[in-house]
Amino acid sequence: MLALGGCASALERARVARDARDYPKAEQYYRTALTGDPVDRNKAAKELAGLKVTLAHAKLKKGDAAAAEKLFREALELDAGDDKAIDGLGRAQAEQGQLDAAITTLSTEGCGLCKRYLSVLLLQRAAKREQAKEMAAARDDYQKAQALVPDVSTALTIARLYDAEGDLEATLKAVEAAVPLIRDDDGPSQAAFRALREKGVLAAVPRGDVATIDRWLNLFPPGAGGDEWYTLQLRVTQQLHREGQTDLGLARARHLLGAKYESTLPAHRKADFERFLADVYRLIGVKFLREGKIVEADDNFRQAMEFAVDDNKIKLLRALAMAGLKEIAKAQQVLAALPKDTKGYNEVTAILESMVVHDKLGEDDLEGARAALARAQAASSEQPEVHVAMAEMLFVSPVEKLPRNAAKQVKKFGLVKYPNDEINRYGEALSELAWAREQAKGLGEGYLFRGPGIDGRMDNLERQIRSFYPFPVEFNPDSTTVLKLRGSGGEVVIKGPGDFEETVALPAGGSSEVTVREPGLVTLRVGKRTMVLVTEPYTKLSLEL
Repeated sequence: MLALGGCASALERARVARDARDYPKAEQYYRTALTGDPVDRNKAAKELAGLKVTLAHAKLKKGDAAAAEKLFREALELDAGDDKAIDGLGRAQAEQGQLDAAITTLSTEGCGLCKRYLSVLLLQRAAKREQAKEMAAARDDYQKAQALVPDVSTALTIARLYDAEGDLEATLKAVEAAVPLIRDDDGPSQAAFRALREKGVLAAVPRGDVATIDRWLNLFPPGAGGDEWYTLQLRVTQQLHREGQTDLGLARARHLLGAKYESTLPAHRKADFERFLADVYRLIGVKFLREGKIVEADDNFRQAMEFAVDDNKIKLLRALAMAGLKEIAKAQQVLAALPKDTKGYNEVTAILESMVVHDKLGEDDLEGARAALARAQAASSEQPEVHVAMAEMLFVSPVEKLPRNAAKQVKKFGLVKYPNDEINRYGEALSELAWAREQAKGLGEGYLFRGPGIDGRMDNLERQIRSFYPFPVEFNPDSTTVLKLRGSGGEVVIKGPGDFEETVALPAGGSSEVTVREPGLVTLRVGKRTMVLVTEPYTKLSLEL
């Protein structure tokens, strides 16, 4: 030990004792210095505080956190701004399980040394709060920890909590903050990012929020691109279409097939985008075709062929568009050039022949119409357009085998006032239209092969018949007539062909059904009232008596 002369100051003696590890004597001299020369007082306070911090850390290493806490507090009494003392006190409190107190201590303003350990403790408390379902408090701790020491897992945890709350914008902002922190070798964070991205993108699709979709898809941390990125883009285009945002979906798909992505778009994904575009343009064309908007239909079929050059189904559809432009002969030539095993070949053959039926009837060529109808039925008898053609044929076909006085009775007592007294097969025509509508509905909106303007043809024909034939008609699969009677009550006597006679009780406000086995002239009597109706096969009529 270096000996000191009698003129040595208390501060100097304290330092000598400290260096000699005589800590009690060192503290004694420091405290003397605190009351002595004003020049030494501040130095003495800081050095004694430092000594206490050193002793406190020694206690912490030995596991005596309580003793360490006491020493750290004594240090702070001497030097309230000592970062080491503040940091040490927080650590001593944490060692004793005083998590909230430790966080409060370490949050002392201006303590730069405290930040890292404060971040650790905030994360600990955040995890406990999250486990206790205190989500807002947990998120607050995570955010404070992230502000102190940016960390990718913390940033993604914050995003996950926002996502659980359904806060889409806050989730995206949290992910945007996390992206610069994701490293090449951090597989778990990359996977967490991709999961959040997929969910965020698909949540934005129903709203048509393209700006948000692109914010997500323009984030490119390591592991975010490649085939998975293009797959998500494909899902976006498909979902936009399903959500009724078809124009947005088409524009996105075409953009991704452009020059910008030509060198990076995988071949199989390119094929997927081309298939999507071909399918959607084809479906749009079919819709226009069904509505009779032939030019628009053909334009969409043409665009579909840009992405599916060898698709014979599209060639079939273009043939239908030609037919819609009154070029049926040319359409049939296109059809004849295609393989007969092309999917839809028979259906399109039937549609074209059903259109010939319509044209022949317009020319009063009944024999030509019958021949075309036979060809249509041979090609695809269940095609809705074939039943529409049948309805058009029935519209001009007289009911056969009626009694000689039928016309006179119908004119006097008939429920239907036939135009020009022509008793044609109007009920059967309505039944065929009802069947065609149900069949078309069953095929679905996505069914490709529909006749040009077929909806309009059905509506026009039904409108003509309904102008004088007021009864609702349903398709009846049997060659009988089903009469569904409604009225104010009482008995109804029904007489028909083949000595048919049946009396039914009609409940007030209710209904009764009667099946007439042989359609023809039928008489209905309700009280003193007599009514006459010409019934037809394959029909179910609702009569309000």
